[in-house]
Amino acid sequence: NSQRMNQLLAQQKLEAELNFLKSQVHPHFLFNTLNNLYALTLKKSEKSPEVVLKLSEMLDYMLYECNSEKISLKKEIKLIKNYISLERLRYGNRLKVDFNISGNIADKQIAPLLLFPFVENSFKHGVGNNTGDAWIDIDLHGEKHNLSFIIANGKPANIKNHHSDNVEGIGLKNVNQRLD
Repeated sequence: NSQRMNQLLAQQKLEAELNFLKSQVHPHFLFNTLNNLYALTLKKSEKSPEVVLKLSEMLDYMLYECNSEKISLKKEIKLIKNYISLERLRYGNRLKVDFNISGNIADKQIAPLLLFPFVENSFKHGVGNNTGDAWIDIDLHGEKHNLSFIIANGKPANIKNHHSDNVEGIGLKNVNQRLD
């Protein structure tokens, strides 16, 4: 009974952490996306419906599809692509993003929101504080039983994070625990 209770508590803790992670889509991202959408609607831009659709798809994924233990890697990739598209709207021409996908990803299943925190952090720490041109490179490669995900950004070396280098953020701790 004690062992079963510990397993149940561990499962509930992981579920709570996943729910917390889902709620972590940076509020500034939502705020900026809605402001950008407002500006586009004032201009009667043809981009407005696309922005609404991408934001809607992201929220649908986070609220409803992430309740499964595993999801299709393609769905996580779509979330990332939608996020990148909306951030491109925000940063305009000063942002360059390369997202390369290779190998076998067709049948891959992963835990939901496993890759997304890394992408969000690359924007938050690599683009948000950069006053010049910014870049992000993402490489995703699938093999039989392996998935390689490499992300790099042009964070200037002279800009420090708000926390020390040896302290991980909540999203990254959550990813590590879920992988364990």
